[in-house]
Amino acid sequence: MVLMTERKAGRVPRVVRGSVVVHRRRCGKANCRCADGVDLHESTVLSYSQDGRTKFVMLPAGEIAAVRAAVERYRKAKTKVEDQGNAGLGELIAWLSAPTKKQAR
Repeated sequence: MVLMTERKAGRVPRVVRGSVVVHRRRCGKANCRCADGVDLHESTVLSYSQDGRTKFVMLPAGEIAAVRAAVERYRKAKTKVEDQGNAGLGELIAWLSAPTKKQAR
């Protein structure tokens, strides 16, 4: 897991690929409140995949909203590009399946 340092804080990129999730886990200490598995420790993280593996970046409390907004901007941009690509594919298929002058005999 990677921690954002203070140097990087406040510089959230405009778009970020991934998902902001709450990670719930046990710490492993026998006498901790989380030992029974009910009251687990929580931390908000950015979850993303890289080279086929899921990775996590812990987010400082002050950056969570900004990272969520950047993830949402990424999703909207991705949806827009996919819609444009699907429209282009439909146009190409229609153009290629239209009869040409040589075929219309």
